[in-house]
Amino acid sequence: MIKQLWSAGERFQAGFFAFGRGLFFIARYRLWGYLLLPAFLSLVLGVTLIIAAFWAVQVIGDDWFVGGEWQWLYQGFIDILATLIAVFLALIGYQTLAPLVVIPFLGPLLNRVEKITMGQTIEVGWRRDLLNTIIGGWFALRDAVLQVIFLLLSFLTGPLQPIVMAIVNSFFLGRGSFDYLLEKHSTSLRERKLLTRAYTPQIYGLGLAQFLGLLIPVVGLVLVPPVGVVAAALLIQDHPPQQQLMAANAVSRR
Repeated sequence: MIKQLWSAGERFQAGFFAFGRGLFFIARYRLWGYLLLPAFLSLVLGVTLIIAAFWAVQVIGDDWFVGGEWQWLYQGFIDILATLIAVFLALIGYQTLAPLVVIPFLGPLLNRVEKITMGQTIEVGWRRDLLNTIIGGWFALRDAVLQVIFLLLSFLTGPLQPIVMAIVNSFFLGRGSFDYLLEKHSTSLRERKLLTRAYTPQIYGLGLAQFLGLLIPVVGLVLVPPVGVVAAALLIQDHPPQQQLMAANAVSRR
């Protein structure tokens, strides 16, 4: 048990620091040109969602206006709560739409990374691409619903709400970066689920780094999606999917 926890901790740490590795990899091989279109789309998407989320929360907040001598205290509390809700709503919207709007345009960057690290790219047929797109769309919608439920439930945790939602958002952010690669390395939905479970510590670690990165204005929106995908590719190189599947199947037979 202790050995497993220690191993999970090491893989979480590897996932967290892989974000820096991904950024260094892009700089080392001068891959900035591959980031232009995805970065632009990510910036437009992020800014749009932030504005929409704050506007929606402000409109709803106006309906909860309370007058009287305690207005200043009540208004201060509402402003803080509204800001937190708007931030997490924007993150939920971003995580839902980024795999559909931004990540697909990172294909050329991922192909270049595979060419550098493995000497060749992993090609899949158009039918598999179409199936992966449909599955990815379903996952995005399902995850959005789950995150809204988690956001509502997080109010029960009181002052711990930001920490709880940071953990939740970290998983979905990290998995979003891994999903695009696991589509290439799995031949069935079952294999994809097994690989997701096998890479869970790395997913949480990378997702936390991405979550913190998105808190940096403008720069986070520009760099987080491409760096996250490159970091996930490097982590998969460290722990090849076939080894992970063999280990997962061995555990399931016990």
